[in-house]
Amino acid sequence: MPIDQSLTTLIPTLHKKHLDTINFALKNAGFECYLVGGSVRDLVMKKIPKEYDLTTDAEPKDVKKLFRTVIDTGIEHGTVTVVLDKVNYEVTTYRIDKDYVDGRRPGHVEFGTTLHEDLKRRDFTMNALAYDLTSGVLIDDHNGLADIKSKTIRTIGNPIQRFTEDGLRPIRALRFASTLNFKIDEETKKAIHQTKHITKKISLERFQDEILKSFLGEKPSVMIALLVEENLFQVFLPSMQFDLIPNQIFLEELNKVSKDLVGLQLSFAFYSILPNVSLKELETYLRSLKFSGQNIKDTLLFFELIQKWNQYPDLNSLTTYDIKKYFLAPVKRHFQSRYELNEIFFQKLTPIFGNEIMKLLSIWNENPPLLLSDLSINGNHLSENFPDLPKLKFGEVLSFLLELVLQSPKENEFHKLITHSAEFINNLSK
Repeated sequence: MPIDQSLTTLIPTLHKKHLDTINFALKNAGFECYLVGGSVRDLVMKKIPKEYDLTTDAEPKDVKKLFRTVIDTGIEHGTVTVVLDKVNYEVTTYRIDKDYVDGRRPGHVEFGTTLHEDLKRRDFTMNALAYDLTSGVLIDDHNGLADIKSKTIRTIGNPIQRFTEDGLRPIRALRFASTLNFKIDEETKKAIHQTKHITKKISLERFQDEILKSFLGEKPSVMIALLVEENLFQVFLPSMQFDLIPNQIFLEELNKVSKDLVGLQLSFAFYSILPNVSLKELETYLRSLKFSGQNIKDTLLFFELIQKWNQYPDLNSLTTYDIKKYFLAPVKRHFQSRYELNEIFFQKLTPIFGNEIMKLLSIWNENPPLLLSDLSINGNHLSENFPDLPKLKFGEVLSFLLELVLQSPKENEFHKLITHSAEFINNLSK
């Protein structure tokens, strides 16, 4: 059990203060307390953890007596959340999980065990590290340090047994391979294939959540490639009963997408494996996987842009009109109420448009009329100037005017558009 006092130096001051408070309170009351799991793994890897979990021999009822604000987040499994200065810290009682029956949760748990027994129930060796915040002792019962050093994802014990207990673990293994840039141990990888019938039992929400978590890492392409390699998309999308062949070029573009544009990430992920899928089919897949309504709308918009852009055999043949109508207008219509459409935003679309993004930005900066709302006249003006025109024809007239100004922005003046409207309406009556 190595001693490493340096790990705590990576913990931000506020979190360090909170962890010391929890650690002191539990130990002062006669209990054990260890930082455990992913946070210890991240500290060993010299990364600042996103969250901090602790484990203790204190039962939930004991933990709740020691702190003012405690939430019962998973009390039946020994987990409560201690809240300090509006920051959450999960504290879980040492336990042994018994009788997995649904491929996701243990039928019951036993408290009152030891730290070493508790660490045995965890998924991967790299996540079975515990750290004593007081002494600096690092507990590594399952050679997690060696696997972190060799960048290897390995289950604790028999991988088939571990994956049979919890069908989410294989998906987590793929996600960790993606976000940590680790490789999966061969026996562990074989077990992923052999336990698909268990993986199939996890909820669709859990599956898509792991995909979204992978998007936060440096190489989300690895997650998508592994899902394809293991034929796991087909497990959750029964209608997708055909082989997928990922396009490495577009997978690499996925890695370049800004993390705040989840829809763009999803569009590249699916375009890399289903470039010819219809928007309707794609929407069905996304809805089946329980992605949010907003993510689905964004993905469909970006996917259509990628499809259209890659249908041009020669980008030199793209006219200014094409760019305005088929690319800038949809982006403006879809995002103007949510984003400031400036150079920073458009630069985030570089994975779609490549070096041509500067051309798009140049056209955008000219502030051309792109939508019906950009026209110098509207339906009220048509009603005032052409009282005999049926309202059902207003859309037809305005669409004609929009096409006109897309090709010739200088025509977007009130009197010019009234004249063009009169000519168009006159032709309608012939």
